[in-house]
Amino acid sequence: MNIKNSEMDSPHPLPGNKRPFFLTILCLFSGVYFFLFTILFLSGFFYSGWVTDAINLYAPIDQYSLTAVRLVLGVFAALFILGLSGIIIMWNLRKTGYYLFGISSLILASSQFLVSRISFSGALVLIPLLILFGFYFRRFT
Repeated sequence: MNIKNSEMDSPHPLPGNKRPFFLTILCLFSGVYFFLFTILFLSGFFYSGWVTDAINLYAPIDQYSLTAVRLVLGVFAALFILGLSGIIIMWNLRKTGYYLFGISSLILASSQFLVSRISFSGALVLIPLLILFGFYFRRFT
């Protein structure tokens, strides 16, 4: 064993947690939020026949086809998966995660503002999350 004496005397300290506490809480909250909506839209995508029947039964003004409902649910599921992957990357303090999260959040929020039949309450969550993550942008590498 060829260990120098100076290496034995000065052990390296354990690295501290670089992620701020509030960023950890923010990642956990938004991760759960995006995970639940991903599950919701994926289950709606796979059971889109039942969803289409329910929409056409309770919203008889317009009749929606199975393909249109499946397309909307698939796009929203893909955007929530993109946002969830961005949150996971931001957990590791990478700027790429913020960009992925920002793209998906802005598309989701703008679709909720532009389509008059969709409630904009989701945008009231997505935009503040994007702003709060933006406060930590300098911490990301």
